[in-house]
Amino acid sequence: MAVTYDTPSTQLAPVAVQRPGRSHAGKIAAYVILTIGGIIFAFPLFWTVSSSLQTWQELRSFTLHFLPAVPQWGNYDKVFNAVPFARWMANSFLLVAITVPGTVITASITAYAFARFDFFGKNVWFILMLGTMMIPTQVTLIPQYIFFFKLKLINTYVPLTIGAWLGGGAFMIFLLRQFIMSIPRDLDEAAVMDGASPFRVLWSVLLPLMKPALTTVAILQFMNEWNEFFAPFIYLNRMQLFPAAVGMRVFQNIPLETTEPREHLLMAAAAIMTLPVILLFIVAQRYFIQGVVLSGLKI
Repeated sequence: MAVTYDTPSTQLAPVAVQRPGRSHAGKIAAYVILTIGGIIFAFPLFWTVSSSLQTWQELRSFTLHFLPAVPQWGNYDKVFNAVPFARWMANSFLLVAITVPGTVITASITAYAFARFDFFGKNVWFILMLGTMMIPTQVTLIPQYIFFFKLKLINTYVPLTIGAWLGGGAFMIFLLRQFIMSIPRDLDEAAVMDGASPFRVLWSVLLPLMKPALTTVAILQFMNEWNEFFAPFIYLNRMQLFPAAVGMRVFQNIPLETTEPREHLLMAAAAIMTLPVILLFIVAQRYFIQGVVLSGLKI
C-alpha cells in the first residue's frame, strides 16, 4: 500500500506593484512644486536686476511692470562714477582673500586635533568652543573695540581678519570635525605605519577627502565676509577702507551732485554686489552640496 504525503502548497505573498501612472504623476507634482518654489525664491533677484535697468521715474511709477521699457545699462556706469564703488568692491575682495584661506587652514588644523587626538580636557574645551556660538556679538563688542583701540589697530583690517587666522570660528571647526570623524581611522593608521607624521596624515590623507567640506567652509566664509556690515562699520572710519556692504549704506545717504532719487542706482549696486556670490555658488555647488551632507567617503 503506497503511502502519500500531503505537501502544503506554497502561498506567495502578494507583491505591491506600483502603477506607472501614479509614479509619473508624483514626479510631475514634485517638479511643479519645485519650480514654483524656485520662482518665488528667485523673484527678489529678478526684481533687483529689473529695477537696476529702469529709470527712477519707472521705478516710482504706480503702474505695475516687471521689465523696463528701455533697459538703462548706463545705471551701472553711474554707480561707479557717483561713489568709489570699485574701491569698495576691491576692499571686499581683499578681505575675502585674507579670511577665506585663514579660516580653511586654521579650522582644518583645529578640527583635526579635536577629531583625532586625545588630550587633557578635550571634551570640555570642545563644549566651551561650541558655547561661544551662544554669546551675542554685542556682548564682546566693547571689550574687543577697547583692545584693538589700545593696540592702535582701528581703521585697519586686522580686527576684521585676525579671527579667521585663529581658528576661523566655532561653527567652521565643528563642521570640519564632524566630517573628519566620518572618515575611517584605518586610513590614518595605515599612513602612520608607513612613517607619516600627524601633519603628513592631515595633508596627504584627510585633506583630499575633505574637499567637499573645505569647499563648504570656504563658501560660507566668503558669504559671511562679503555680507559683513557690523564689524567694518564699527572699526573703519575712512571711506576709502569701506567694503561694499558698508559702501552701500554710505551710497544711500551720501550727498551727490544731483538731487534725483537714487533707488535705481542702489538696485544696480546691489546687483553688482550679488554677482560674485552667485558665480561662486554656480562653480562650487557640487562640492557644497556634498559638504552639507557630510559624507567623507563620497567624493
